[in-house]
Amino acid sequence: MTHIHYLYHVQVQGGRGRLLALLLLLSLWLSAWAQDVTVVVASDLHFDRPPETDQYYHVRAINALGKTIPIDAVLLCGDIFDKASPDIQALFKQRYEPGPGDKTIHYPVYLLYGNHDISPENGRPNLNKRGYELNMRYLDSLLQVGKARGDIYHVDPSSRSYSFNLGGVHFVMGMLAAGDTSYCKSNFDWLEADLKMYCSDGTPVVYLQHYGFDKWARGWWPEAHRARLMALLDRYNLAAFMVGHTHEASVQHYKGHRIYQVNNAWPDDDGSASFAVLSIKGKKVSIRTVQVLDGDGHYRWVKPTVETTLLK
Repeated sequence: MTHIHYLYHVQVQGGRGRLLALLLLLSLWLSAWAQDVTVVVASDLHFDRPPETDQYYHVRAINALGKTIPIDAVLLCGDIFDKASPDIQALFKQRYEPGPGDKTIHYPVYLLYGNHDISPENGRPNLNKRGYELNMRYLDSLLQVGKARGDIYHVDPSSRSYSFNLGGVHFVMGMLAAGDTSYCKSNFDWLEADLKMYCSDGTPVVYLQHYGFDKWARGWWPEAHRARLMALLDRYNLAAFMVGHTHEASVQHYKGHRIYQVNNAWPDDDGSASFAVLSIKGKKVSIRTVQVLDGDGHYRWVKPTVETTLLK
């Protein structure tokens, strides 16, 4: 029996039936708009050749954090690899392909690529074709498996941008940056189709890519592309916009939106490494920063923090 036929049936039973019908409608409406998802967002891991140094520090901290809060997935915002080689990939797989173990991540992982992944020679295009092909084969294998399992919904075959849903929220992995053509065709047509397909009904969207909006990153990503992307996202229920690349945890502003920039994965001038925790509960959106204190899984909550409310 369809919902329409069921409602008609109960409505003719009198006042009690009408009340039940209204309660069912309310339940269906609430379930359609209920968002409940928590993800870790990390960036700029820059895995290098063994021997390993601190590559497992983030993993231990994330796994420890997961004992105190629910974590649905881990999202990586690019520059996964500092260079390209099979031994670097092997070490990354030991840490970030989910499984048991003290130094292995315990949660599903979704990643996008940054400039070092796509252009492994000093992060510049076309200087290391063999390294590029090695890294892209790995990404293609992950996308193929994800699509086969139903974990990934929609993939752009040129840029490898892709999307998926978690907890009533649509996540878009925009790869290097919207409109980038350093290694592919522009992904703007794909982005427009993806958002129209999955978010026209008001489903919240979280958009992630590697390049951001700070002064340094703007030199890597043209203003025309930034403006076009934001004009597109403004048509939908944008819950969060997250980037990496600049190795600093900060909140940038662009055309009335706050963009959270995720830190890198080792200590440098701004202090200890950190990652972000994005949580969307109903209409409440929070992004909090977790500082990694050591290699034993110790961490603490620090600034910056973003607190927003969905508009739709």
